[in-house]
Amino acid sequence: MKTHHRTLTTIPVLALTLIACHPGGEADVETAAAAREAALAPREVRLITAEIREERPTLDLVGEVRPFDSIDVSPEVSGKVDAVHAEVGDRVRRDQPLAEVDRTTYKIYLQQAEAELAAARADLDLAAKGLDRKRDLLSDETIAQATFDQAKTSHDLALARVSAAEAASSLAQRNWERSVVRAPAGGSITERMVVAGQWTDVGQTIFRLAVGDTVKVAAHVPASWAPRLTGLDGFDFSVGSSDQVRRARLYSIDPVVSESSRSFEVIGVAGNGDGGLRPGMFANVSLVAPEVERSLWLPVSAVATSDMSQVMIVEDGAIRVQRVQVGRRVDGRMEIVDGLAEQQPVIADVSGLNRGAKVRIVEDSTSS
Repeated sequence: MKTHHRTLTTIPVLALTLIACHPGGEADVETAAAAREAALAPREVRLITAEIREERPTLDLVGEVRPFDSIDVSPEVSGKVDAVHAEVGDRVRRDQPLAEVDRTTYKIYLQQAEAELAAARADLDLAAKGLDRKRDLLSDETIAQATFDQAKTSHDLALARVSAAEAASSLAQRNWERSVVRAPAGGSITERMVVAGQWTDVGQTIFRLAVGDTVKVAAHVPASWAPRLTGLDGFDFSVGSSDQVRRARLYSIDPVVSESSRSFEVIGVAGNGDGGLRPGMFANVSLVAPEVERSLWLPVSAVATSDMSQVMIVEDGAIRVQRVQVGRRVDGRMEIVDGLAEQQPVIADVSGLNRGAKVRIVEDSTSS
């Protein structure tokens, strides 16, 4: 290394010697000496300090609209689906028909039960009249007690058959009504899993219904933002290409950070009276930190970003580099997140400057 240094320093001397040997060399020597002196002279630099801004940090995220509550709609009878009356995205009211299941068969069951009930009631009427006659004859001691008891038993059996027929008729009526699948609550259809002609069983989900006039809006937030959300009461969002900004009231903040994404979920609740928010939509979420924070900003010209982000400071007339962490870049300025103290002077323009170069401060400004 010493030999290399010596070689480098002898180059200007050799150049001057060659110039001196050349015709007109004296003038060239003076020019070269002036150039050498200018090259070795300290560079003039201007110092600035970072601009301090007080602001509430904002984070823009892509989230999604979810139903506030969801119900799986299932038929209460089995059979072939005759018709489907609702599609995905439809808003439905409570008890609105959504589908029909084997209506013809359950109508036949109902008619059969009603006919059996009518027959049982006719048998009961006949048994009641026979019992009344037997009671009169028994009072006149015209018939034996055993004959009356037999008539009483026939009446009681007829009465029991009427009760059974009434129960069967009520069940047939209920199944006839259940063969129309109705919305259990008002809301929006988010999924349809059945088509006409398909067989369906009791308890099989054929629709999924988002209940109510409110929705959830969820977004995943970077873990680094967790300390900034203390006191958050809600956030703004929009959906699709709409410019309409809506407000979501804070519903929950996930207390656990996902190991895979290093993020956690924030969920808000928003009204959906106009039906413009449909579960599954993307939402443009804007989180604004409740507390005001101070941030440092430098012109882009004051930050070297070729390999790593650095600023340059002057120490003992020479340049020393200082590593910094940068954040946002807005309108020709760069946010300094870490590595720079407030009011610490840095060189305003780092282009063409290197570590250790000699410099002379021509202006020491306290603003950037």
